Amino acid sequence: MRRDKEHAARLFLAWLNQRYGRSFEAEAGDLSPEVVIAEDAAGGRLAIVTADLSEANAAWDRRRDELAARLDAARPGAYLLWVPPGGELPAEEPAESEWVRRVVLAASRLASGRDGEVRLPARLLLGKVRDEGGYANVAGGLSRHWTTITQRLEGSFHVDSNALHRFTRDAEERERLFDEIALLAQGLETGGAVEFEHDDAWALQRLPRGSADGWAIAGCPPDFDPNDGAATRRLLRARLTAAAAALAPVRDAARTLLLVGGYDYLENETAGPALRGFDPALVTTFDIIALIAAAGVKPLAMSRHLGFVEQAAHV
Repeated sequence: MRRDKEHAARLFLAWLNQRYGRSFEAEAGDLSPEVVIAEDAAGGRLAIVTADLSEANAAWDRRRDELAARLDAARPGAYLLWVPPGGELPAEEPAESEWVRRVVLAASRLASGRDGEVRLPARLLLGKVRDEGGYANVAGGLSRHWTTITQRLEGSFHVDSNALHRFTRDAEERERLFDEIALLAQGLETGGAVEFEHDDAWALQRLPRGSADGWAIAGCPPDFDPNDGAATRRLLRARLTAAAAALAPVRDAARTLLLVGGYDYLENETAGPALRGFDPALVTTFDIIALIAAAGVKPLAMSRHLGFVEQAAHV
């Protein structure tokens, strides 16, 4: 099994154990290359299929494997780096060495089982369109924050943040950037523009102790848009169908589909809403459908007939 899928499955089990007070561990031997079996001391048994919720890209897969191998050599350990939507992996030197340095620096600050952010420089552009109005047209990673930016500006502006693929979760840092944009705007004449820099913040997590060592890189290739609803529905249907076939021989185990997404933040996922529009018969084939993305785990469907779920509901 690919290492990013293996790490994703282990992180899902760690989340499940913490949430429901269980002790699931993946068995040393797999039922098949596609299916991982996990058992716990209470007699629970899971059969897990892990699948990408993005289009395959052979060149991108090769590149992330090469970079993961270099990260292995630079800092041994069990880490999972999440590439945000549109994020580019370095293609050549000296960009590759600088990228590795920044990733390793972020990793050195993480304790076992914790997550953080890798800081990568991004160039942004602020331009003033006219004196009248109070509006900011924002493209790129800051687009979800256009109202906050607009409230601080006098006049009409354009903000190009396409180089920013994942805005930091640090609230204070966000406020400082909004203040910087407002300050820069005060010095602009109509038709003028100014470049400024901010850090792209890629999610990074260190796996809990006991997990298999090795670096893995997850997410999606830059040419795939995880926010494309039509693509998500098509891929989701294909993953459900393939996983149902792989799990058909399973007996006495909870059928589990773990989807690996390429979202910037888990709260921005589109798989859950898409799943609700599917034929229930396709969904109820599984006892658990969960999404892992950007260092987070989210259950999309979970059968209440599972013993540990039913017990938790009555606590």
